[in-house]
Amino acid sequence: MPARSRLVLIGAGVVAAAAIALGIAWLVQTSRLQARLLTTDPDRIAASPELVSYAASLARPAYAHNCASCHGAKMQGDQAKGAPNLRDQTWLYDAGGIGDLERTILYGIRSGLGKSRNITDMPAMGRTLQLSPTEIHDVEIYVLSLTRPETDIGAVQRGSAIFQTKGSCYDCHSSDAQGNPDYGAPNLTDNDWLYGGDPRAVYSSIYDGRHGVCPAWIGKLKPAVIRALAVYIHTVSQPKPTLRKGAVHG
Repeated sequence: MPARSRLVLIGAGVVAAAAIALGIAWLVQTSRLQARLLTTDPDRIAASPELVSYAASLARPAYAHNCASCHGAKMQGDQAKGAPNLRDQTWLYDAGGIGDLERTILYGIRSGLGKSRNITDMPAMGRTLQLSPTEIHDVEIYVLSLTRPETDIGAVQRGSAIFQTKGSCYDCHSSDAQGNPDYGAPNLTDNDWLYGGDPRAVYSSIYDGRHGVCPAWIGKLKPAVIRALAVYIHTVSQPKPTLRKGAVHG
């Protein structure tokens, strides 16, 4: 074999060996990070930039394939579907910690699993004839008055009374209308709406009820991917630090 050919073969062998070594090193590193991701206390993961970065690399394609159809490509949510915005810090269940989010992803909301979040949902006050259309309108006006000025003071007062008594709305949303994360009952005073905060949407919520569903991903996605999604969503939802005016970064 000519010397030139031998050199080409040797060079190719060296490149192949280097590629194999790099591949093995990558697999080892990936396995190490995956093990750390799964064994680290969820509430401590956010303090590790390495784990947060690794989780994002796992979560982005999984989110795009499984979650974006409801929550949107940019996690902005979809009020037409009742899919919440995942970029803010308004959470229906618990406080939005990584462990809280992981449970929701694992077992879903009203998914039919025993561990799903399904303590209650919004009853159909109109269709069950618990409230009349006029009463529902008054409650609608009262709810809207919690976040914007309302001129029909009489309707606000009547709606407030129904909210606290006949409608039993206080039982989930609390007497101050600030909601209850244990039940998944939203805060009605923060102007952050799951199905929209216009009069028609609020009336519909009271009349028809709401029964939003989030599927359970346990058994469908790998445990590491589920945890990675929880880390990723938590990371995206956190407020971004702002630079003070005149600050200099070297």
